[in-house]
Amino acid sequence: MTATNYLDLDINKLFEEHTIKEIEEIQKKIQLESDRKKIELRTLVGERYRDLILAADTIRKMKITSEQVTKGIASIEDNFRELQKKYLIGFKTESIEDKADRKGHVSDSIIIQIKILMDIPQYIWTSIENQNLLFATQLYIIAQHINYSLMFEVGSAELSRKYPIVAKQWDVITQFKNIISSECNNILQSLDVSAINAANCLVSLVFLNESSFVDLVEKLIATRSHALEAVIKNENYDSVKNKLKLCMKILIQTVHIIYSCFINADNAPGGLVLQYITDIKDQEAYCLLSQLDLNQDLLEEFLPSVTKKHKPFVQDIPKSFSSTILQDNIKSWLKWVNDFSNVEVAKLLDLIISIKGLYNVREEAISVNLPENWNSIWEELSLPRISFWTEFFQPIITKRAKSIIMDKWTDALADLKSNIIKLLDKVAHDKFEFPEHDLRWYVWKDSPTDIPQKLTKNGGLDNKRSLLMKTKSYSPNVIKLCETFNESLYTLLCDLEHYLYATERVITIKDSLLSANISLIANSFSDRNEVQEHLQAVSTEKVEGLVKFVENACVNDKPEHGQRDINAIVLARFLLALTTLCPNLNKCFTLSKVSGLAVTNVKWQAICDNLKEESTSLWCIWASVYKAKISEHMKKYILREPIDGLRVHWIVSEVTIEEESGEGKRIKSEILVPYQPSVPLQKFLTAICRDLNKIISHTLPKRVLQQIVENIITILFNYYLNAARNVDLRQKQAFQVLYDIRYCTLLMVPRENKVLNELSSRSCDAVLAKIDPFDYDVFDPFIRVNIKKSVQRSLLLFGNLVSHLEQLHSTLGARNEHANSDGGKAEPPAVLAVCTGAPWFPPLTVTAPTRNLPILPVPMPDKAQRKKVTKESTRADSTSATIKSGAAAFFGAMGSDWFGSSS
Repeated sequence: MTATNYLDLDINKLFEEHTIKEIEEIQKKIQLESDRKKIELRTLVGERYRDLILAADTIRKMKITSEQVTKGIASIEDNFRELQKKYLIGFKTESIEDKADRKGHVSDSIIIQIKILMDIPQYIWTSIENQNLLFATQLYIIAQHINYSLMFEVGSAELSRKYPIVAKQWDVITQFKNIISSECNNILQSLDVSAINAANCLVSLVFLNESSFVDLVEKLIATRSHALEAVIKNENYDSVKNKLKLCMKILIQTVHIIYSCFINADNAPGGLVLQYITDIKDQEAYCLLSQLDLNQDLLEEFLPSVTKKHKPFVQDIPKSFSSTILQDNIKSWLKWVNDFSNVEVAKLLDLIISIKGLYNVREEAISVNLPENWNSIWEELSLPRISFWTEFFQPIITKRAKSIIMDKWTDALADLKSNIIKLLDKVAHDKFEFPEHDLRWYVWKDSPTDIPQKLTKNGGLDNKRSLLMKTKSYSPNVIKLCETFNESLYTLLCDLEHYLYATERVITIKDSLLSANISLIANSFSDRNEVQEHLQAVSTEKVEGLVKFVENACVNDKPEHGQRDINAIVLARFLLALTTLCPNLNKCFTLSKVSGLAVTNVKWQAICDNLKEESTSLWCIWASVYKAKISEHMKKYILREPIDGLRVHWIVSEVTIEEESGEGKRIKSEILVPYQPSVPLQKFLTAICRDLNKIISHTLPKRVLQQIVENIITILFNYYLNAARNVDLRQKQAFQVLYDIRYCTLLMVPRENKVLNELSSRSCDAVLAKIDPFDYDVFDPFIRVNIKKSVQRSLLLFGNLVSHLEQLHSTLGARNEHANSDGGKAEPPAVLAVCTGAPWFPPLTVTAPTRNLPILPVPMPDKAQRKKVTKESTRADSTSATIKSGAAAFFGAMGSDWFGSSS
């Protein structure tokens, strides 16, 4: 058993579990342990506490010395008192009876004063509990005066000997000085202190510590600053909005207290502090003691006159407080508030992570009402009126709002980049069931939601109109990307719209104008323009960051994710879709008070232009990659069959011509003229159109289509040029090659492209070198006519390769609506003309939806006028057909009627 277990021994169990001898051994061990502890304790006291014992002896000696000094001072005071009495009474001796009466009167006076000293602590505590610290201070000063009076009257030594209760009671009363001072600090630091309580505390400090007015101002500002600091730095679970609201209250309250205490208050010119001091400075001690629950007759009879008529509250105070000193202190305090807010309040606002939270903080803070005389306060202080919200807190709120906008945008962009990476990795796999480089699975698949039952349904939501998305080649993957990005901006913009354009409170007739916080309401939206401009700047920066991410990580020579050509297709569509399928991105630049109001914004237009240009650049990247595919098709379809082995008997037509012989007879002869492009060329162009159809060719930018066409024509014409120079062609083959070159030139090369036209001319010249000039003169008119007819027939087959459709229509000429060149019935304009003699089908009748339009009376012209109008309209129609013919004019007119009501 160890020594540490001796104290926990159970005697009953000890006798049950051990023998007598074992118990005796345990007793010896306990005795040895006890002796050892005694020796250790003696050693510890002797070695470690030697200095303490020495100090105790020294203190005892000092006590004796101080008592002797006190007795000497008391003896001197007694001698002075006796000398004063002798001087006053002229050394007059009293009879024994008078001395006895006087001695009894003095004894009663001492007793009544001791009784007052014994009762005063209770009254002081009651005053402290009632927060009447000025009255508690007055009682403390009265008690101090009575204590000194007893010491002078009785003598210090005699008082301690005969009346020890006085010293004990004075020791108790002495502690009240610190208690009252501490309580004053607590009240001045409280959040709901009134001007009256503050003035009460300040006057208490004047009498307790003999503080000057300057000290009082500094004390008041220091305690209020500490209260403000405690509210902000307190790590409790109070919300940020409540803390900021308390800060507003403290600041407004502090200015009001300073004004009331030192400048002016209700019926108190000069301030409450000066008024309180003036009210009690001439007050006698008896007047104060009479307010206590003491026997007034005894006080009147036995209280010494020196105590009765004593005025303990006389203070040398100025008539008014210096406004310059007050202004300097307030300015210094406001500077401290500004510095404190920029650091600590900013840290507090970092806890808020949403604009809605900032809105709640602002609304809570500006709900604090200002005093009715707020403007006059600043005027009498001779300081410019300050709005604490506008000066100190609004800039911090605005700064935090900007930071949240940046954080939300950064998170949204990071999520968007992550979603883009995931999509690019998916579509790069060959086995992916929804490829982006071949959208035929999506465009040519009918869906019940393609056309809504009513064209006006979902009119503002383009992504809900699947037919419209198909026409723009926005695949479900691209639409989902846009929707996700749009949702990520939704919360930010909703909160921000509420923050910037919340309904301002309107003062009705029922409301009181005095209770309305007009000044704070007017300034609550002062940061509107600044936040909007920041939102636009951040949005512009993030969109540019998205564009850089696309350029540097997705469509470079070695992209980090996916394949370069597929990435270019996906991201080109996505960047263009952002401008229409992300209304919240538009709101970042056009945010307005009225919901649904579109505001024209130059910055948004610049963003749209930038995204459109970047989309076109991505398509150009795809076109440059597709150039290799064009070369593959060239090898597969054209280079496989040599130009000198071209079989032309399938693609020529017989033409009968008449010539006049020298004898004047007319001779008829038949010639074989090419009437359509060669089969390899048709296969080659069909393969390219098939590739373009996969990516929905009508959505390609014109510049990209021109780039593709230039690549095709350059490869083709260079091949024909080299072949014509290096291969021995027969004349029939040369005519076919010439036909192919001119056909491609007319179909795909605009007039303004001088480079390609020059290359076409050089290729034609090389081929013409293989043709007899006389034969060329005979064949050329027929070839030109066949080329135009062939181009007309193949417009719908190879229309993807035509980038100058209007120019081509003007070159080919418009068709007559009612008659052909032979005077027979002409084909309807919407007929798909594949080849001559093909069966014709009537065009699909397109009717506009019924619209309820007002019926306007139209005056009927007479017969002459009707004939004139008919002729003029016919001429006008024939003229306009030359400019706008074919499918472009048709769908242009149809779009304005048919789709006009749904847009």
